[in-house]
Amino acid sequence: MGYILPVTPYQSIQYANRLQKNNASFANRTWPVEKKSFDEEFESRSHSLELTPSSLQKRRKLQAAERVYSKLTNKGLVINTRV
Repeated sequence: MGYILPVTPYQSIQYANRLQKNNASFANRTWPVEKKSFDEEFESRSHSLELTPSSLQKRRKLQAAERVYSKLTNKGLVINTRV
């Protein structure tokens, strides 16, 4: 058994006071979340990703460069892919 010293835990008291102040002000800083359906979001984003002739040319050049790189390194055609 040990003796517990009669010391006031000032650090714990200050921490508890800070938590009470932060919790009161945090509730005032929250914003409601916008509700959107998946279809609306998909439609709005798909228009910005439409394929143009210039983007198709860039893609073909990139694929040709990947083929050359794969032949040089003997690592195969698919090195950097996006799923």
